[in-house]
Amino acid sequence: MLNQEAIRFIENFYSKNYQKLYLHAKARLKHSAEAEVAVQEAFLVACRKPEALMDGENPLRWMEKTIENIVKHILRERKKTADLFLPFEKLAHGQEPSTLDGSSFELIGFCQSVVTKEHLAFFLRIAEGSSTFVEEAERLGIGLHACYKRFERIRERLQTALNEFYKSEE
Repeated sequence: MLNQEAIRFIENFYSKNYQKLYLHAKARLKHSAEAEVAVQEAFLVACRKPEALMDGENPLRWMEKTIENIVKHILRERKKTADLFLPFEKLAHGQEPSTLDGSSFELIGFCQSVVTKEHLAFFLRIAEGSSTFVEEAERLGIGLHACYKRFERIRERLQTALNEFYKSEE
């Protein structure tokens, strides 16, 4: 638990340095919402370890290093999720999209047989670009990393089901 001295220090530090730290994160991430997440996560670390921030020679440098570690984590996660957005040709192993239209089921119906409607709606909002991972994490009340993982699990289930379907069609 934070004592009153630590609370005052962190509040003052936050109000004086938020913009500078945000710009530092945004310069690396090139994305406003992710930069905000990085800064907020860094302040959560500072609240868990107030003595490290307060007792150091340069608290601003300590926060910049903390943000840099968080930024590296976000960039690693971003790279992992880049593989989540596969073109249909890769996802369905060379099948033409019209193959699904000509089958006895609708693609959405098939997907709903694999994952829940809520999970499919979540997946489609992100895949179609109508929502971001940050927005979905906030909507669901979960962390950004958990949101990435949920998306990845749904994608894997859908991909496995499509692969099995196409194997059975051969």
